[in-house]
Amino acid sequence: MHPWYIALTAIDIIAVVTALGMLAAWIWVIPRDQDAYFHRSFWRIEGATLFFLTLSSALILVSRSLEMSGGPLSGLPQVIPEVLQATRFGSIWWFRPPLLLVLWLFWFWGLNSSRRARRLGILMFIGLAAVAFTRSETGHPADHGNFRFGVFVDWVHLLAAGLWIGALFCMTIVIFPVLRRRMSERRPDLAADIFQRLSVLAGWALALILATGIWTAWKQLGSWSALFETSYGHILLVKLSLVALLILIGAYNRFIRLPRIRLAHGLHGRLHSSLDRISRMHPVTRDEAGQRREIDHCYHVVAVESVIGVAVLVAAAFLLHGMPPAAMAKVPPGFGTLSPGTRASGFGAGTPPSNIPMRMGSSRSARSTRKDQATSRMRFSFGESGHMSRTVRTIKIQALDTMRFSPSIVHVEPGQTIRFVVTDAGRLDHEFVIGDAKEQQRHEQVMKEHPGIPMHDPNGITLKPGQTRSILWHFPDHPMVLEYACHEPGHFAAGMIGKIVVESREPAG
Repeated sequence: MHPWYIALTAIDIIAVVTALGMLAAWIWVIPRDQDAYFHRSFWRIEGATLFFLTLSSALILVSRSLEMSGGPLSGLPQVIPEVLQATRFGSIWWFRPPLLLVLWLFWFWGLNSSRRARRLGILMFIGLAAVAFTRSETGHPADHGNFRFGVFVDWVHLLAAGLWIGALFCMTIVIFPVLRRRMSERRPDLAADIFQRLSVLAGWALALILATGIWTAWKQLGSWSALFETSYGHILLVKLSLVALLILIGAYNRFIRLPRIRLAHGLHGRLHSSLDRISRMHPVTRDEAGQRREIDHCYHVVAVESVIGVAVLVAAAFLLHGMPPAAMAKVPPGFGTLSPGTRASGFGAGTPPSNIPMRMGSSRSARSTRKDQATSRMRFSFGESGHMSRTVRTIKIQALDTMRFSPSIVHVEPGQTIRFVVTDAGRLDHEFVIGDAKEQQRHEQVMKEHPGIPMHDPNGITLKPGQTRSILWHFPDHPMVLEYACHEPGHFAAGMIGKIVVESREPAG
């Protein structure tokens, strides 16, 4: 996982969650009769948040384009149009610019009209919910198709994160600073009222986060043991630990800090016996100094929560760039590759199961095939089947019904072992075959002579609609240009070919 890709994903997630949380606080946490009191400060910060989201939307396009192409930064002018035109991510990303434009128009209107700001805030929240959906529709839940149930679960999870963590950000950077700066101007019970509203909002958001998070985690893990035995599970454990810490701090705010704020403002109510003892040890004074002191305590606690919330979102970015164990488990050992230690050379030199004929139409007996499986140690001129232990990175590729691959060009270093994870994103069968131009022509001829025979060559895999398979490939130690192609009838002729540029990115000498 490249750290820059993870960082840019984290920035985008934080931007979406912050923008959602700001508006959630404006709509549900700030009392309606206090809009004018917070209006100017809130809308200025909301403008900064929108700028942050606009920037992150551009950066995530750059990040995903580089990640899918595997090429250098200088190749972006060529790669970005291909990503926007031929990938699912690109088709979903196109919704962001018009949504952001509408959000900016509403923001300018709300900045200059405090009377309409509440209704505009609701409309902006709906628009931001649509932006959040573009994140869910391009994440792991969408790997098996658009608008799946898992996508909507992930979307609700992200919205709930905005309601909870994003609202904490708003409390830290907008609401508490205004309360501390303008104590003498506010309604006597305003701080207690706001904190009570935040507590209720956080409670509902927490329920949604737990319900959707548990469902998603189970789907992505596939088994209880994966939580402890995989790197994905370890990162998820870190995220769960941080969320548990947030829950503990939230309980502390709800059952200790909120009652103390109410006491400081003379709002009577029954106290739990333990809180009563704490109040006697640390008395709550009902003057402005006591109120300021309690608000300051709450501010510091919420600021700590906000920092932990950022850590939770960064952990989520790591998870988005990791391969879920459930997806890994669907790839059988050696799927699309030879077993460790086996090498192959020449087209059709793979060793298929003894009960299935080779693609070349070989009529060898099962006995001779098993013998070849045990003794074959040949290699291709353009590389060989790789070893999982030597894999340096993973490249994700989509096979599209437009007779194109996305990305259409990838860059690898000489001598690297790459894990290609290929998804059939259409409704037709597709192939992914690695080779030089001569090899691709030979494979195309074989397909014409033997249509419909399953792929068993070590340099290629076949895919059904919606299926994801992988292939490990170790590239030669010298520069060259290879191709990956689909040889389903008519696909190769229609131009379903991608390029693999094997070259060193470091200047020679």
